[in-house]
Amino acid sequence: IWKKKTYFSIVQAYSLAKSKSFSSGNEHPKPKGFSRQQTNK
Repeated sequence: IWKKKTYFSIVQAYSLAKSKSFSSGNEHPKPKGFSRQQTNK
């Protein structure tokens, strides 16, 4: 279970950093399905 939690927090931090760099750089984020997956989870 802790592995899943660690994986999830890593994914969260990764997506957070990605969306941050996207906000400063690109207007349209590429991984639309990725953020969709997070919302589902």
